Amino acid sequence: MAIDKVIPLLLFIAIGYALKGKFQKPVAVGAIKTLIINALLPAALFLSTIKIDISQGLLSLPAFGLAINVFLLGIGWLLTGLVIPPQEKAKARSLILMFASLAPGLTVYPFTQEFLGEQGLALAGLMDVGNKCFVLIGLYALGMYLHQRSVDNFHINFSKFKRIGLTLIQEPANLALLLGLLIGVLNLGKTLIPEIILQALQRLAACTTPMILFFVGISLKPKTLQLRKILLILLVRSAAGFWFSAVVLILFKPDTLAQMLLAVVFPQSGCSLWPLLYASQINMLDQEQHRRTHPTFDTEFALGLLTTSIPISIGVNLIIFSNSEFFISPSHLGLVGSILLILFSIAKVIKSEVRSQK
Repeated sequence: MAIDKVIPLLLFIAIGYALKGKFQKPVAVGAIKTLIINALLPAALFLSTIKIDISQGLLSLPAFGLAINVFLLGIGWLLTGLVIPPQEKAKARSLILMFASLAPGLTVYPFTQEFLGEQGLALAGLMDVGNKCFVLIGLYALGMYLHQRSVDNFHINFSKFKRIGLTLIQEPANLALLLGLLIGVLNLGKTLIPEIILQALQRLAACTTPMILFFVGISLKPKTLQLRKILLILLVRSAAGFWFSAVVLILFKPDTLAQMLLAVVFPQSGCSLWPLLYASQINMLDQEQHRRTHPTFDTEFALGLLTTSIPISIGVNLIIFSNSEFFISPSHLGLVGSILLILFSIAKVIKSEVRSQK
């Protein structure tokens, strides 16, 4: 069962939460985060991209992954005005940054391999190329842009964008992604890189998922988790994903069942850890360089979105894979998306009535 592969992943979060008392000092948490950003994730990204064969005439798949991100970014930006009060700007920025990110590695890949095999997993990897480019490069640039707007009171000159660009180039993960894509396109992975280096990178990359989930566990604060608001946000996110998939199935008519199912499950991926890491880094800039008491991002809210989206995504994707005939119909996808939006509207009305009574 695919669920057998997911339970160990959730256990890493539980272990991290159980041991969070041992990591109360910020320097300890920062060391784990630095290791993930600068070593583990670059190794995993590099290995995953050098194996991708983009010469198969499947360039539409990375474009599909990127299109989902752009679509969700627009929806998330519009959603902030509906669910976030105007005075809570840090929370609104966190919502924008997290909403458009996708983490298929945790919430799509295990089920894809189980239900669609290696061929389906390869297709998912191609989709993830577009998503990775957006999350690693686009969302980092967006986070820095939001930070500069906040610091400089909306006045940004060319030098600020130049600084953001230089920072993007210097990020190890971005360098690993671009280098891996170049090697993958030229099909030089087996000839250019010695086997001993590949083995070292594989062992380093094997630690990525456990360390990410462990980091989520030690950072989790259930008492500050705004579950009602987060669930409303994730309702809209899932509904938008179903509507996007319906449009894709109608317009492009994928040839195989694997492509149709991936077009449905990929937009239902949980939120990515990357924007949370970016938000944490940028908040450190607020403290170190600008001595600000109000940081750019609300990282606790971002963490709540991340940790809540993962189990919900796992459940939704299990349902989709287990009922594939139902979910490859565009009309059914539109119906499910509409029901989720109706539930969101009802919850908003009830919330407004409760507030008015108080």
